[in-house]
Amino acid sequence: MGRDKVKLRDYFSEVETTEEHNGYFCSVGEALTIVILGSICGLRNTNQIHQWAKNQRASGFLSKYFGVNNIPCYYWLLCLLKLIKPGSLNLCFIRWPQSLMPGGAEGMTISFDGKTIRSTAKMDSYDSPLHIISAHLAEMGITVGQKTIDGKSNEIPAMRELLELLNQCQQVKDKIGKI
Repeated sequence: MGRDKVKLRDYFSEVETTEEHNGYFCSVGEALTIVILGSICGLRNTNQIHQWAKNQRASGFLSKYFGVNNIPCYYWLLCLLKLIKPGSLNLCFIRWPQSLMPGGAEGMTISFDGKTIRSTAKMDSYDSPLHIISAHLAEMGITVGQKTIDGKSNEIPAMRELLELLNQCQQVKDKIGKI
């Protein structure tokens, strides 16, 4: 498949779900395409993203350039997003930017950064604030992977797991490129 024919949703076609979904009106990949593009446009929540996608101009854009011909209702969009297994989504998110880099990430510097998301500290559903470790390609200024961790003390093992995940993604990409 030529690079110009690959749709954004194709990068997320391997996202695993917690339940079987037959794609009756909108596939999980199409829902992710809507959410990712809405996020890139600076929209901050699912409600704003859905309102944007339902707009005639935006829905025409989604259909013409990304093959998303049906915009689900707000409730169905949320249902589709709830079906997604976070680990498989993270794996697809790692593969997507790697596929966009000319020649891959070989020779580039990967930097790791741990952050505590303080806005989650006041949320009742969390026992402690959310901690995330991210892998960045320094030369390109993009994040190529993230992993949540239990606390600040678990950063080094989480970093090793994230590095192994990045290596697995690169190995899969290398195998696909040889086919």
